[in-house]
Amino acid sequence: MKNNKLLTLGMALMLTLTFLSVTVTEAQDTTEKPIIVCTTSAVGNIVQEFLGDTADVMVLVQPGLCPADFDMKPSDVYAVSNAKILFKQGIQGEFWLDGLLEAAGNENLTVVTIPGAYNTPEGAKSYIRGVGGNLSQILDIDLDSQISEMLDEVDEVSSWMATQAETLDASNVNVICMNWLKTFIESAGFNVVATYNPPETLSAGDITALLQTAQTEGVALVADNLQIDVEFGAGIASEVGAEHLVLTNFPGAIPNTETLPKMLRYNAEQLFNSTITWQSMSTLKAEKDELANQVATLQQSMSDLKAENDDLQNQVTIFQITTSLAVVVVAVEAVLLYARKKRK
Repeated sequence: MKNNKLLTLGMALMLTLTFLSVTVTEAQDTTEKPIIVCTTSAVGNIVQEFLGDTADVMVLVQPGLCPADFDMKPSDVYAVSNAKILFKQGIQGEFWLDGLLEAAGNENLTVVTIPGAYNTPEGAKSYIRGVGGNLSQILDIDLDSQISEMLDEVDEVSSWMATQAETLDASNVNVICMNWLKTFIESAGFNVVATYNPPETLSAGDITALLQTAQTEGVALVADNLQIDVEFGAGIASEVGAEHLVLTNFPGAIPNTETLPKMLRYNAEQLFNSTITWQSMSTLKAEKDELANQVATLQQSMSDLKAENDDLQNQVTIFQITTSLAVVVVAVEAVLLYARKKRK
């Protein structure tokens, strides 16, 4: 019975793979679109921008996930086995890629690595040039004008970031962030005073040190990485009166972040808006403290005035008593004088 079930399952799998093979082959014969696989959306969205509908672009790791959490599926193996190009970033989180390539067994696959930072304006431009240049060479197409347009879009975001950073004096705004956000936050003009690794790797001592740094450095912002954790930094922020925010390290994880320039602008807006909120709250707190000081001073003045009034009233009372006694003494003396005079 068990063997029959395994046989049935095996035949179903073979039929499914055969159907997929025929379907993909027919689609390739009809459209002649190359299949291009990208490990993450950091490269995948650039490829999609360049090629549009002229290629079938597949991103393995969904943008809301950390690449290290990728779970390989049979459809991924099949896609890579039929792909013309595979773009990877060469990051530590792609440790599963060698196994995927081995399972796919595609000897005609061209594997391209686009290394380095990508979540800064300069890094994004490097990625655009790297992806565009390799696509142009491998597919024998001219992408120069598209590359130029995309670079201009990044420059526009970069210029806006610089203006905002200067307006808000970002260099004097202290930040604690998840380690993989540090490069971007510094590129936006902010001062990163401490970073932290994925929360599950932190010890109690690490957390205590972060809190101490946040307090001594007067930290204004604490930034979490969407693909790692969205709550850890909130605890630190609440302890020191800082603003908590969440940034994304991959395009497409949040609406209106589908491209690297859009992702950069979104993340920068979170930083700048949080800074405005923190500065406003700091101003309100300072004004509240000043008002509290004025109230305390007024209360002290009133207390002093009351003490002076009480002292004056005491003096008046003493004067009244003294005067009354004097009157009594005078009256007694007058009576005595009268009595003496009468006896004489």
